[in-house]
Amino acid sequence: MKERTKETIRDGFGSLINNAAAIRGAKNGPLWLTILFFVFSLLLPVLPIFISQINIKGSSFINTYSYGLEKYIPALATELKNNKVEFSINEEHYLTIKEDNKTVEYTSYGSDRAFATYENSITHQYDFMVYIADAPKNADKKAVNTAISAKKYTLNSTTESEEKTGTYTPSYMILYRDGIYVVIYSANSTKPLVSSYLGDFKTTKATDAGLAYLLTVKDKDGKEVAANLADSTYTNGVLANFKTILNKSYETLKIGNTWGTSGIYLGIFTGLSIVMGFLMWILTRGKNNPNNYYTPWLTMKIAARLGLSPAIITLIVGFFMTQQAPLIFILTLGLRVMWVSMKELRPVQQ
Repeated sequence: MKERTKETIRDGFGSLINNAAAIRGAKNGPLWLTILFFVFSLLLPVLPIFISQINIKGSSFINTYSYGLEKYIPALATELKNNKVEFSINEEHYLTIKEDNKTVEYTSYGSDRAFATYENSITHQYDFMVYIADAPKNADKKAVNTAISAKKYTLNSTTESEEKTGTYTPSYMILYRDGIYVVIYSANSTKPLVSSYLGDFKTTKATDAGLAYLLTVKDKDGKEVAANLADSTYTNGVLANFKTILNKSYETLKIGNTWGTSGIYLGIFTGLSIVMGFLMWILTRGKNNPNNYYTPWLTMKIAARLGLSPAIITLIVGFFMTQQAPLIFILTLGLRVMWVSMKELRPVQQ
């Protein structure tokens, strides 16, 4: 093996733990290897964020606790079915609602009038409400949701109230022509607890039996479970179907969120690496500094070599602490650059 190759390999691997090796590699090593260091130092810390985002589901907000949806959804869906209501998705991925084979007009409902309600027989309060609205633009959807969330009801009743105390806001679901949104409120409270993403039907297959799909539950052997609202196996199965609908509705948004979030952090990490390289160049200025011949290009290459080990640390720890991944990379890279500046790039002491 040539001496040049040995030096490239030694400084390449050495750059992970040895600052002097990183500087030597930046000075004398091949540019293509430095570029690889730079690329991997940016991609590796983004990977935990990307994987975390791609694994988010539309039903994630009810993963650990269902907030009573296992009661509300089956009961409301069964009531609608008994009232000869059916939901269908057409080829353009729009929701159509029919009652007695007649198309329901969205304009007849909206935020002023609920399409279906679940009333608690003990508290005599609305536990859950379903609204339908034709809101083609996001601004329209926001306006509908704002109007619904502002509604308050007197405790132990279904009477609307303007009072600030002694009132509650029911949990609700909005079925837009092109999407779905769910908000859960705390019991006897006017403050929202959790909410779903604003999903759409762009990846949902066209169907004329949406309600039938929701209410059809099969066991592990593929046999249909009898519809019984007192049977937890059935109600949990309906909830599982509802989660599937929410997951499907989030697919389009998930792609945008995943690439958008990853792209933002990729840009932040790129900017951070450039700043660190520029900072090292600033620190080498001065007539007493033996490294004052360093150019901004050279310090950028040093920063590229220094960034790989913080990136590997972030990759490993980030899978367990995903939300802290950006902070981990920023801190570890900052600490390593500071250490290099104190030990390798400091001026000669007089």
